[in-house]
Amino acid sequence: MFFCSLIRIFAPMINEQLLNPRSIVVIGGSNNVHKPGGAIVRNIISGDYQGELRIVNPKEDDVQGIKACHDVKDLPQTDLAVLVVAAKFCPDYVDYLCSEKGVRAFVIISAGFGEETHEGGLLEQRILDTCEQYGAALIGPNCIGLLNRNHHSVFTLPIPKLSPQGVDFISGSGATAVFILESAVSKGLQFNSVWSIGNGKQIGIEDVLQDMDEHFDSEKDSAAVPCQ
Repeated sequence: MFFCSLIRIFAPMINEQLLNPRSIVVIGGSNNVHKPGGAIVRNIISGDYQGELRIVNPKEDDVQGIKACHDVKDLPQTDLAVLVVAAKFCPDYVDYLCSEKGVRAFVIISAGFGEETHEGGLLEQRILDTCEQYGAALIGPNCIGLLNRNHHSVFTLPIPKLSPQGVDFISGSGATAVFILESAVSKGLQFNSVWSIGNGKQIGIEDVLQDMDEHFDSEKDSAAVPCQ
């Protein structure tokens, strides 16, 4: 019994701040929609996100019509942070955002972690340790993002039509996910959500499947979940 309780305490958590955030900050959001930082902002805006969207960019005053913060210290309390900055900066951002800004969910687009070098793996472990300390959900790093009917926090195109009648698609590979989306959209197939797990340092494919199973709502959720 004690052993089972420990498993639940330290199990990866998919929380409301990740699935339906009241506020999102894009760290590294920009006006260049041909780069991930700009493309993420474009997709969140075009997806008609209903919460508060915030941007941190030290060089821009205005990012795609949104007043930008030059320093993360200027942010108000925020639910979800999407990081699109160099890997070496990510651990310090995660630590500060968790401890000072109440962030409890992260989507880390950035690459250059354990998939590349031992040093990158150490950075990745620092991020995980901080997320576990504060009970924050972590998608990535090294992923294309998370797309659902509440927010389009991905940097790629196309954005499929989202509907509960569509499928929930979970992928470890971002490139393969984009290939499948392109093929599916051209055929008129629908999706309910798209999860790009990337390195899966905290939340992996099996964790997303478990959460979907435990919280399944026949009125709102998809009955089909392809994974790859």
